[in-house]
Amino acid sequence: MQKTKVVILSLLLCILIFNMLFVSASCWSNGGYSDDPSNPDYGTHDWIAEHALDWLPPEEKQFILDNLAPYLYGTELPDNGGAPDGIGDKSKHHVYYFANGSLQDDASAVRAQEEYENAVSLFNSGDLAGAAKRLGVMSHYIVDVAVFGHVMGAETDWGAENKTLHSKYEDYVNARTNSYVDEFNVFLNFDGELSVISAYNATLTLAYDTTFDLDDDLTCVWMNENYNWSDATFKNRCGESLNLAVNLLADVLHTFYVEAVIPEFPSNGMLSLLLIIATFIVLVFVKKANF
Repeated sequence: MQKTKVVILSLLLCILIFNMLFVSASCWSNGGYSDDPSNPDYGTHDWIAEHALDWLPPEEKQFILDNLAPYLYGTELPDNGGAPDGIGDKSKHHVYYFANGSLQDDASAVRAQEEYENAVSLFNSGDLAGAAKRLGVMSHYIVDVAVFGHVMGAETDWGAENKTLHSKYEDYVNARTNSYVDEFNVFLNFDGELSVISAYNATLTLAYDTTFDLDDDLTCVWMNENYNWSDATFKNRCGESLNLAVNLLADVLHTFYVEAVIPEFPSNGMLSLLLIIATFIVLVFVKKANF
């Protein structure tokens, strides 16, 4: 009888330890340059960043929704070197591929990953607003390469883009994405699956599609040479790139939730330690009960 009581108490202790661990993890669930960071100007980057949240489950996006202003404000900082917290590293907003499909320059992907890791560090320190802002910053580096001009350059096999058309292209899109509900919402379509992917690989994936267009022959060179918004093929290719950008950003934000916000299980090391402790306690009590 005494042994039975000891075993039951030991098992209850094990359950208590595991419950404490999981409760602790659950606690973590939670266009233009802006004059007022608490009310950021709205443009294409904001539109992409906000619509990426649409496809996340409520628990995955709640902390970003609670810090929506810094999240959206962060999307402008890579271009804005004049703000106190600005970055302004436009020379790193590109990914280049060789004609044979191999990677030539991963600058934007590197920056996206750096900002992802900054967001993880801030989140783990309890600075949720800061983490949301860095995710907004990260989004800029990912989605910039949905534009043909960001995958072309004089040093690439494709040559330099027409800079005038590059600017006009982004202005045209911005005029149709400068509010959450806008003309280009028609292009948005969830691909049906949230995948785990790094910010680095998401950027490369988007850049590769912009460069080569795996579904057709509407490459970056084709977009540069066939600029015409009256052409449905051209316009739809733009919409396809925007939609892929939103889907990939949603995947990265999902990955952030999986990796940083609330890991589903404790680490293997922690689990092993808990089992060893629980086993030791059971053995000690059983040994005492035998005396």
